[in-house]
Amino acid sequence: MERRRYLTVLGVLGTTGLAGCLSDDSRNSDDGNGTNDDDGSDTNAESNSDDEVPVSEVIDSYFEAAAAEDTEALAETVHTSSPLHPDGWEEDGWEFQGDRYEDIEDYDTEMVTADGSVDDIRKLEAAQFWFQETDLEEEIGSEDIALVDVEVDGLETDGPERWVLVTEDDEWRLFFRGVVDDTPDDPNEAFEEPIEDEDNDVVKEIDWDYEQEGGDGTPSDAEWARVDLTDSPGIDAETVRIESTIADTELEFYNDSEGELSTSWAGNWGAVELNPDGDQIVVTAVQNGTEEVVHREHYLPDEDG
Repeated sequence: MERRRYLTVLGVLGTTGLAGCLSDDSRNSDDGNGTNDDDGSDTNAESNSDDEVPVSEVIDSYFEAAAAEDTEALAETVHTSSPLHPDGWEEDGWEFQGDRYEDIEDYDTEMVTADGSVDDIRKLEAAQFWFQETDLEEEIGSEDIALVDVEVDGLETDGPERWVLVTEDDEWRLFFRGVVDDTPDDPNEAFEEPIEDEDNDVVKEIDWDYEQEGGDGTPSDAEWARVDLTDSPGIDAETVRIESTIADTELEFYNDSEGELSTSWAGNWGAVELNPDGDQIVVTAVQNGTEEVVHREHYLPDEDG
């Protein structure tokens, strides 16, 4: 894989038409039946090369539109079947905020494959959540798919990001951004020493047999744990974070008495997904910017059943 570095041209790069995977010559020589007039080879069966995927154009266009909070430009850069497309979340009342993209100056890219597949997308973290009710084969199975690792200077992410680019009307567009799944083969190797909230200052109990419902109301195939927080806190905490460190699921609850609706983490509960081969739940209390792990417990399938 070739690693490349780009300098973004935020504020300078205009809306750029993104070419499809085939060169103009290749498209023009196609007789419409997937054959090349010159040598009879099947152009539809040809593999994409790294240079035929306009990685920098797609990423630059996305970053420029995001920094400008220009949802119309984002809509031109993002695939219409993507959960990142603004039409979907604007209908639900969400507002895009692009301030985190304003200070981006450059980034590194590394082409993973120019001939990706739907299965490659499903391997990314969070893909199961976002596409659990989507038939990816039907939506994009016939399109060209490329996967690119992107590391951005000045942009905080949960880990190395893998961008999925998919063609639409012969133009490459952003389809998904996911963190590379770096789940260890043996989760036990990533475990830290257990910590028990003996006085139930924050954690009331953990239900390891909790069944989370899917979007259709039926139990999810994934494994979950429900963490109940005490309704009688023994410590002061502005925020309580619950996370499963191997499956990488995170929830935060906070106290807010100044907003329109008063909220409190006390008495709340949250469900986090578990890695089926083993996981650990960590509960952290945050007060005045200081974090303290108040509970850390391991999930061992053979023992917890």
